[in-house]
Amino acid sequence: MSAGRAGRRTKGSRAVSRIVTLVLALGFAVVGVAGAASAHHNTVTGTVTCKQGGGWTVTWKVINSETISETITASNRTSVLPVGTVLTGSQTKTVTETVTTKPTAAINLTVTGKWVRDGQNIYSTNSDVVEVAEFSDGCNVVTAPTVPVVDDCGPGNARFGDVPAGPWTSKLNPDGSLTVTASSGYTFPNGQKSVSYPKPVDSNVACPTPPVTPPVVTPPVVTPPVVVPPEVLPAQVLVVKAGARRLDKCGRQGDLFKVNKKSGVVYTAKGKVLRQGVWLKARTRTVTVRASAADATYQLRGKSVWKLSFTRKACAKAPEVAPNTGS
Repeated sequence: MSAGRAGRRTKGSRAVSRIVTLVLALGFAVVGVAGAASAHHNTVTGTVTCKQGGGWTVTWKVINSETISETITASNRTSVLPVGTVLTGSQTKTVTETVTTKPTAAINLTVTGKWVRDGQNIYSTNSDVVEVAEFSDGCNVVTAPTVPVVDDCGPGNARFGDVPAGPWTSKLNPDGSLTVTASSGYTFPNGQKSVSYPKPVDSNVACPTPPVTPPVVTPPVVTPPVVVPPEVLPAQVLVVKAGARRLDKCGRQGDLFKVNKKSGVVYTAKGKVLRQGVWLKARTRTVTVRASAADATYQLRGKSVWKLSFTRKACAKAPEVAPNTGS
């Protein structure tokens, strides 16, 4: 009886042992599959360097952790790493992109890879970030602008002209100096963020004096005297005679002429009425004087035209007196 019970207990213990062993084996199998799936991943790293000629080059490296190939099924930067890209086993995929303007926020590359192992699809999403601080301001080196100076004639007015356009800002300081500051992502040579220009020195060149134009002198209009003709009876005509003479002195300054003062006669030269009985300046070498009756009550008799000519005879010089030599 005891032996029978004992035999049954032994058989039952073996059954339990088999069950425990099977459960443990299945558990280890599950753990093995999960472990294999979690091992599949990409190592993503991003670095940034200065680009030749300005700007930055961002280099991304994607390393396949497995010895079997994978396919990229998702990418947040498809222009850098397109969807559908295939990485062979343990391959390091290197891609680059150019950044011309310094970003204001970090940039990242996030990719999802797909592996097929033992008929199962295994996915893993991995990423890396390049921070803004990693984009050096020294990558875009620009030459400080040449600012023109405007210096008009006269003292104390030298000033800066317009600052040329470029990746910088400018500020005119109260003391007359100028500060030009490089924009974000740019620097001047030797790592300078700003350049100062001292206040311009005035040349103090005097302004030219405009020539003085003499005023235009208009000769006075000579109004001929009003000649009241003597009262004559109807049908009576008063006969009058005219005359003119010249005074031709040496040189031209003293050349004069005069017409006789006579009622009933009007004298003209070049169409202008002449004053009578006074010496008039001869402004040309030849003066033609014409006389005519003042009206129908007068009749001019004798010469009525005089052509007065003036010479250019030089004036005599005073005799030179020999100096006293003491002999």
